[in-house]
Amino acid sequence: MLGHVFSRLSQCLVIALTVNFAPMAVALEEVTVIADQVFKDTSLVSPSSSISAEQLEAISITTVEDALAHEPSLIVRKRFIGDPNGVIGMRGSNMFQTTRSMVFVDGMPLHYHLQTRYRGAPRWSLVSPGEIDNVEVIYGAFSAEYSGNAMGGVVNMNTRRPDSERISFETGYFAQEYQQQDTNEIYGGYRTYGSYENKIGNLGVFASYTRLDNEGQPQTQLFTKSGSGTASASVSSGAVLGVNEASEAGIYFADSGPESSKTDLFKAKLFYDLDRVQLRGSIAYEDRTRVEDQQNNFLRDSAGNPIFDRRVDVDGQVYDTFSYGRSRMQQRSQERDSLLIGAGVSAELNNGWISDAFYSYFNILDDVEIRSGNHPLADSYIADNEAYKARITEYDNTGWQIFDIKFATESWLGNDRQRLSVGLHYDDYELNYIVDDYNSIAGLRDADETDGNAATGRADSGGKASTSALFLQYGYGLSDHWDLSLGLRYEDWQAEDGFVGANPTAERAETGWSPKFSLAWEASDSLNLRYSLARALRFPVIEELYVNDNQGAGAAVISDPSLKPEDGVFHNLSFVQAIDNGSVRVNLFYEVIDDVIFNQRATNGTSTFLPVGEVTTSGTEFIWEQREIFASALDIRFNLSHVKAEITDNVFNPSFEGKQFPRSPRWRSNLILSYKLSPQWDMGTSVRYASNSFGELDNSDTGSNVFGAQDSFVFVGAKLNWQLSSALKLSAGVDNLFTEEAYVFHPWPGRTYHVQAKYQLGQ
Repeated sequence: MLGHVFSRLSQCLVIALTVNFAPMAVALEEVTVIADQVFKDTSLVSPSSSISAEQLEAISITTVEDALAHEPSLIVRKRFIGDPNGVIGMRGSNMFQTTRSMVFVDGMPLHYHLQTRYRGAPRWSLVSPGEIDNVEVIYGAFSAEYSGNAMGGVVNMNTRRPDSERISFETGYFAQEYQQQDTNEIYGGYRTYGSYENKIGNLGVFASYTRLDNEGQPQTQLFTKSGSGTASASVSSGAVLGVNEASEAGIYFADSGPESSKTDLFKAKLFYDLDRVQLRGSIAYEDRTRVEDQQNNFLRDSAGNPIFDRRVDVDGQVYDTFSYGRSRMQQRSQERDSLLIGAGVSAELNNGWISDAFYSYFNILDDVEIRSGNHPLADSYIADNEAYKARITEYDNTGWQIFDIKFATESWLGNDRQRLSVGLHYDDYELNYIVDDYNSIAGLRDADETDGNAATGRADSGGKASTSALFLQYGYGLSDHWDLSLGLRYEDWQAEDGFVGANPTAERAETGWSPKFSLAWEASDSLNLRYSLARALRFPVIEELYVNDNQGAGAAVISDPSLKPEDGVFHNLSFVQAIDNGSVRVNLFYEVIDDVIFNQRATNGTSTFLPVGEVTTSGTEFIWEQREIFASALDIRFNLSHVKAEITDNVFNPSFEGKQFPRSPRWRSNLILSYKLSPQWDMGTSVRYASNSFGELDNSDTGSNVFGAQDSFVFVGAKLNWQLSSALKLSAGVDNLFTEEAYVFHPWPGRTYHVQAKYQLGQ
């Protein structure tokens, strides 16, 4: 019922935004965004970092994830340009704990809190880099404004509000070198972007189109250990001797080939400013396809023919290239259409109060992935498909709606020392994951499994989850040098209509309180210290509760409908020293999280969302940002972080205790240098560093620079910009300049070249 009310409200707001308002005779030159003034304490009590569109000119940006690549204690696993699985990790939350980060654009959520791990990546492709005005990163759930999904942090991307007529066009080409195993290729693509914006009286309009077409490097390298038995074929060429991530010897016999992806993004935004009311609305439609059908089989017989599906003899040693099932050489394709709608209204009320209400709606219109039954050149290809050994996966009635309303005042009860922000939140998520055996040649589902089969692991599954929350943040200026902030968040979480195959699951309900505390001391005009303390609850998402999935290659994922919410306590001590044209910041943080939900894998390949127990994280961040160093034309952004994330309790396997939490490098560092050569020319240099880590809870994957490993890396980039005229700007850049070969389970991109042109009429 509540969701229906919110849906009707959103329709009314959209209608209001699309009315043909008569333009006013005089337009305001500058409009203060009311929504930005609500819950201002969030950026006070939380350590944060921000970067502007101007500063981002120093690095090559093809998709919006690149805007975050050099921020402190943060990583986005962008495996290639156009990667749909660009998961994000912040501070003590690793990149596969995607439900511990929140990503917004103009208040609309891009985070995908229906699933986790690689499937839980934010929907980055719903925003084009050409829209960005600035990006703010907020670390930790220290503000009551955000739920426990902000345990790692929050990314707020803000796009430009139209203030005059502007026509923009961007086009860019990129090419990546790839020389690994038995593949030596160059993969490339392009991006085009066009937009129109204008301010007509009080009405602001924006419309854009983005096209991204790219061929990324192979993401999977197929490996097998030596096995017993008689070989059915000898190999005269192609096998690559090596080790896997566990340092076990074997051969690499194929890779998955390039992944081709195409994305079309259509977007429109409207803004309307009344005397004391601001209306806004947006709609984004994405049409995306991806194909992986060019597998590279290294193995050749004496006649030069590729060898599939059999034991092979390499230098007298037998290897079984079929040991993990036909799915290792499957071809796959996916089509995905998504719709994101948002509408909001902000107002200046009486007695110094302001308000903001926002509704967003996201729906997967179509998402179907098909995996073939084996490789088309394999001897058993036709038989495997006729036996329905292929797979079709799709999402049905999947998406969310979210509503927030907030009120704030900087002078509560007429006292300028007191400030108060309060709000209500409601979200409603639904996921329906449909999986069937399939004949990819005939395009037919298995008639016996139209409802899924829990016994085979290919069961339809899904459910619903919703959260209602009340939150408030109170601030009090104790004196000219001391400031206190208190927050409280109450949440009522429910999960219902869960099912695995034909088996329904019981409804769940949990409630919880999350108190917040922050105390600041302004030691001098240039030095500020703040200590923040918070509790946060992160409730399970639908995938963790209900989704069972046989992923092929001997792996299956089992959900757990009885999962408790993650329960964490977070500390942060910040020192901020202002310097000429910049600042130096040091953050010390410590967090203990109980009932950590993480995918644990058994020896038989099955993994399940069991609670790890307890993970303790301590860390230090050093951040130096300064413009015009020593009165020169050089600007710097530098950060260095040390994070120790350790498993301190695991009742299911005590041997994990004391181990480094997976995908959590101890050290990270980022550097951006930009230099103004002349009014027309500027250049930038960037460096990203991370130490190595582990992918498994037992830290058994000690191999490095191989597929499956979590490697250290140093990625160096450079970029040159030429402002050819007031309207035309040309750029050329290179990423991974020194061709660092490293893996984040999958291979990171090799050296990548960029060229781009921007043409803009208007300011």
